[in-house]
Amino acid sequence: MALENLNMNFFSRHLPPVLMGAAVVMVQPQLAVALSPTQISDIAKEFTVLITGEGIGSGVIFERKGDTYSVITNQHVVANDGRYEIQTPDGSRYPVYRSQELPGLDVAILQFTSKKNYRLASLGNSDQIRQGMTVYVVGWGLVNDLSDKTNKSSYLTFAGIIESLSKNPQQGYGLAYNNQAISGMSGSPVLDENGRVVGINAARLDQNLTVQGTRLLAGWRLGIPINMVLTTRNRPVSSPVTAQQPGAIAFTTLRRTEALISSGGAKKNRKDYQGAIADYNQALRINPNNPDAYLQRGSAYYYLKKYQAAREDFNKVLQLSPKNANAYNNRGVLRYQSGDKQAALADFNSAIQLDPKLAGTYYNRGAIRDQSGDKQAALADYNSAIQLDPKNAPAYIERAVLRYESGDKQAALADYNQAIQLDPKNAKVYTNRGFLRKESGDKQAALADFNQAIQLDPKDAFAYYNIGLVKYEQGDIEEAMRQFQTAINNDSKKVQPQLALAVALYSKGEQEWGFSTVEVVLRSDKRFADLKFLKKELLWGDKLIADTKKLLENPKIREITSRPSRSQ
Repeated sequence: MALENLNMNFFSRHLPPVLMGAAVVMVQPQLAVALSPTQISDIAKEFTVLITGEGIGSGVIFERKGDTYSVITNQHVVANDGRYEIQTPDGSRYPVYRSQELPGLDVAILQFTSKKNYRLASLGNSDQIRQGMTVYVVGWGLVNDLSDKTNKSSYLTFAGIIESLSKNPQQGYGLAYNNQAISGMSGSPVLDENGRVVGINAARLDQNLTVQGTRLLAGWRLGIPINMVLTTRNRPVSSPVTAQQPGAIAFTTLRRTEALISSGGAKKNRKDYQGAIADYNQALRINPNNPDAYLQRGSAYYYLKKYQAAREDFNKVLQLSPKNANAYNNRGVLRYQSGDKQAALADFNSAIQLDPKLAGTYYNRGAIRDQSGDKQAALADYNSAIQLDPKNAPAYIERAVLRYESGDKQAALADYNQAIQLDPKNAKVYTNRGFLRKESGDKQAALADFNQAIQLDPKDAFAYYNIGLVKYEQGDIEEAMRQFQTAINNDSKKVQPQLALAVALYSKGEQEWGFSTVEVVLRSDKRFADLKFLKKELLWGDKLIADTKKLLENPKIREITSRPSRSQ
């Protein structure tokens, strides 16, 4: 795009157990009006927490005594010794100061203290769950969009149905359902259509099993009925636990696999990619058909720039789990980076078809459509990305560029304001906003933005160049020259500050240096000898244009402009 490439104003785009006193928790009656998926997601978000530390997962706030809150999660999320934190729905973080492992179940009860008021989950009656009933799994999943290097967890909601129910199951895995769920969602609530917690999401079944005469299929998710959690929690420690049943070894192995994936996710979040890969490798040695482990390992390989290994892992995910939208998205990012934009577009389309709520994928597809010239489709994708994720700063930035190009400068400015609010340390956004402010005549605000950009990134050549343009129009030629030179020192390949510096030197009588520089620039591209181009495309001010005209009228420069340029 001309504005991005020529003005140098818009940047490049683009991808320890402790016994706790028992408490009576009321189980709610089942009769209620079914809620919409959006209502259920909104309700659950108020009591679903993110757990980080030596493992990563989700949890359910279900009890409060004074300032002490209790949270249900999976034991495999907190299986490793170390510190853990609970991030509540308002973004506050609290250390886990006490935990209780429930015997025989893949469940742990964690506690944190806070004087704030947090919503407690309404607990349903899991004994009334029947095969075929609709349930929802919500939690903080590791989406692993490779275009977003923050590795942040995203709040996700997946609908499905109960496929099977088991009595006295090993590890407590008594619920089997076909909902999608991804790494980070261990310990998430399983909710009925009334928004009540009826189970705790635990694991993905990676092989077909027959347990108690019931056939369980690979790919189903397993959860622990909430009644079993409450009963076991209130059972005296000396009470016997369920005798070992067929499939116990498989379920124990499954729990260990999930613990390794959780541990790997925590290491990946700390950017310990080698450590994460070691955990995923161990998980895959235990279970070589676990798509979650391949997906997470693939993203770790990507961040280590081992792109072929990452691609192989994403292909393996799609072989094991053909409807995995995240794998399509990530493979699309790799294909895009390799230059195969059509294949990347196909992958992004597949990801969106499988999961229309992947904000990052809309952003990725929008970038391809933008580059291919389909601005309207790109704008629609950026709009979708923002609607799905109002905190998606890159989408605001790209939409701002499109809005600017369409002439809607006020809307572009509003998008940059929002992007800065979301990502106040992004130097390039300040540079872009400064350019808009400069063009609108607000030179002081523009200079403030450019200076802020330089404070954040002292090598931002675009910002130095734009400061030079402003200073030149203000008559401070010496300062403008210093800014142009600094821009050149930081990016010697950009010709715009070189040409501007040559004009300034010529205007001050240093003709020979100006001539030599201009010759190099004009041999590269004759458009720089066109004053209309300089004013319209580079947006140079009147004073710089007037001095450029004097330089171009010099006979030596006229001789240069009469020769064919390298591009001809």
